[in-house]
Amino acid sequence: MNQDEDTAVLDQGPPSPESDASTVSDPESPPHGSERSELDEQRAAEELATIQEELQSVLEYVDQGMVLKSFDTLCRLTDIAVTNCDRLGLTLDSGAMDQKAGFWTGLNNCWLFAFSHYGNARSEEQQLKEPHLHHLYNNVKAWADALEKYGLVNYELGFWEQDILEAIEVCLTSPSLFIPSSKAMRLDESQDEDEDEDEDDEEEEEDEDEDGEDEEEYETEEEAEDEGQEEGQEEGSKRKRRKIEKEENASKG
Repeated sequence: MNQDEDTAVLDQGPPSPESDASTVSDPESPPHGSERSELDEQRAAEELATIQEELQSVLEYVDQGMVLKSFDTLCRLTDIAVTNCDRLGLTLDSGAMDQKAGFWTGLNNCWLFAFSHYGNARSEEQQLKEPHLHHLYNNVKAWADALEKYGLVNYELGFWEQDILEAIEVCLTSPSLFIPSSKAMRLDESQDEDEDEDEDDEEEEEDEDEDGEDEEEYETEEEAEDEGQEEGQEEGSKRKRRKIEKEENASKG
């Protein structure tokens, strides 16, 4: 290499950063600063919207008599909300007030609505039984304990532990609201059939009594007619005797 060539190489200087592959940004690398915060908020909002959509399905399950399925879904959604309440913006110090207030109100009302219709199971498989209620009671207590540090228990903004536990206690002390077992349902059906038969028998007896009264009235009318005929005959006989007596008197005179 001659001196001119050496000078040309030196004049080129170091390679530019754009030409260095090591300086190309990684598209998979996480964003920094405000970009990361905005992305987290967006993801949290989307996840919260998904939970709220599923809460709407809980109400539909209750209306359809799918009681057990509604409580299974409600437990799963509540657990997600409680476990991730800070990340989802549901605490006092995070998230928009209107958004989190609406979420907690909707969640609590779902629980209360489901318990108010827990006896409307369309089948025995969907029936909410006593072991389920005890399990739900323990879950509610555990969720409340986890939310206590955020000040989200028994306030309008937060989880209504007391109201929900009272609803469970009402269910536990009102066994008559449970859907009866298949055996009990068969007994009820047989009782209904017996009651229908008794009603039919009573109607037949009433019809017989009415027929008897009609027959008595008919006999009374016949007797009255007979008496009238007899009285008419007696009057006729009297008139004949009076006529004969008049004729005899006239002949004597």
